[in-house]
Amino acid sequence: MTALKKYQRLEAIGLWKESEADQRREVIVSFGASSLVLSDANGKPLTHWSLAAVRSLTAGDGPRLYSPDQSGSETLEIDDETMNGAIEEVRRAIRKTGPHPGRLRWGLGAVFLALSLGILLFWLPSISADYATRILPAAKAHQIGQKVLRQTDVLTGTACQDPLGQAALEKFQNWLLPDGGEIHIVDLGARFAAHLPGGNILLNRVLVEENAGPEIAAGFVLRERAIAAQDDPMQRMFRKIGTRRTLTFIANGDLPDDALAGYARQVLTAPLIRADTETLLAVFKQAQMTSTPYAYALDASGESTAELIARDPYPEDYRLALKDAEWIALQSICGDD
Repeated sequence: MTALKKYQRLEAIGLWKESEADQRREVIVSFGASSLVLSDANGKPLTHWSLAAVRSLTAGDGPRLYSPDQSGSETLEIDDETMNGAIEEVRRAIRKTGPHPGRLRWGLGAVFLALSLGILLFWLPSISADYATRILPAAKAHQIGQKVLRQTDVLTGTACQDPLGQAALEKFQNWLLPDGGEIHIVDLGARFAAHLPGGNILLNRVLVEENAGPEIAAGFVLRERAIAAQDDPMQRMFRKIGTRRTLTFIANGDLPDDALAGYARQVLTAPLIRADTETLLAVFKQAQMTSTPYAYALDASGESTAELIARDPYPEDYRLALKDAEWIALQSICGDD
């Protein structure tokens, strides 16, 4: 230690009292390797005080009184300003280089707090979305789904509802959505299909109007079913609208229209999601439906969808729930607009 080396040859006279019952006696005070050495007039060491433990019992100018421990029963008085200054300098140096339990505790506390906040910020969106979904009553889920659907109407226009095609649409959705849900045929522009919370599936009208049979349109409905099976639509909505709004919903059961409008825009502009092949093939198999027409609609070459073609659960003899006349009726559901 630089400060200690600087004062290793420094000595001064002090008045030492070993205990409260003892008389003070004159001693020579000098620096050891890491201690104050108190010696008698002949240079015989009487005691060593650890410099790290030495504490000052007085402050200010004039004689300084020191003690080697907290009890203060053993004391040393020094009137030499140089020695007093040296002791303080060495003690400061020791405090800087020695352990700092309090500082360590604060440091560890800060690290723990930062880690806790990081984990909280990372996991809270998922945790809050999962909890909001689990506590959601079915009626409230349906209500939210209808609100999101109305927000998409602003962007796509109202779903096609020509009376001639309504019966065929109902049969179409009962076939492809046996567990409930509704198919809404709308103008989605360049997007083929999308699904919303509450079991609503949006299907681009071109898939109905420009195909000779229902295979391709049905394939895109089944794809949305498969994606919804992989990632619950309501839970995904809560993740997308943000933690603050999700927590507000948990507290008061309300979602503002601007949050739902923002989510509707995200649904209709998000990149195409690829469904897991195993999940998708299982859905096609349940519907007793061929996956090949859908695969070629996604990729005319069939290269990127080769597995859907090779593992088609019903390459032949698949079941179409709609008769030709019903499909033609469904093709006219958007009328002449």
